[in-house]
Amino acid sequence: MTYDTSYLAADYLYYLKAVQKELRHERHALKVAHYLGIRIRIGWANRCTPDHPNGPLMVVTPWNYGNTDVVRHEEAHIILWWSGLEAEIIAEFGEELGWRVVENLCQFAVGFMRITQPMVDEAIRRYGVSAKAVRYLQKVSGADALTALNRLVYDDPRSCRAGFLLSGCYVAQTAECNWGLPFRWLDQVHNLRKRFPEDANVSWLKLTPSQTLGVCWG
Repeated sequence: MTYDTSYLAADYLYYLKAVQKELRHERHALKVAHYLGIRIRIGWANRCTPDHPNGPLMVVTPWNYGNTDVVRHEEAHIILWWSGLEAEIIAEFGEELGWRVVENLCQFAVGFMRITQPMVDEAIRRYGVSAKAVRYLQKVSGADALTALNRLVYDDPRSCRAGFLLSGCYVAQTAECNWGLPFRWLDQVHNLRKRFPEDANVSWLKLTPSQTLGVCWG
């Protein structure tokens, strides 16, 4: 085994972004499938066959057909297979754990396919790396808060960013990219200002009376 799997997520994101750039950042799932030559059929289970002899094939249930995250997830599987990384994952982790890694990567990729690079670039141009940028990504993409937060935090695997969602005073979700938060999942946080140093690049806003979104960078 010569591939260093510590680069796995970053390498997949770089490959996925290269594909998206070739497609001029198209975000409509069915158009992406068309441009990539992926055939779509209706069936009783969601699955894909990247190495089908007649070209890559995706099967989705009738209620998941259309511009949906399920279609994006199956497209992510095909793109992962094209990248060669799926074979590396299975070789490194084995069948059972390896397929869990594959599923997690493809589900993570859905946010990148739904929230394209021009959207992220515009969010940062307007609001910087901040909670407001995440809120902007939610509005323009229709994604939930966690998807938009992950998209901003993990946009560049070389950057130093982090984010969090609080439910009341409890940490409900975290995202960290080369930047460690001063608290962990399920910790209680009663005073955010006291948790960060004064010179920290941190911002937060209320999404609802009980939910707080925060972003940090450095």
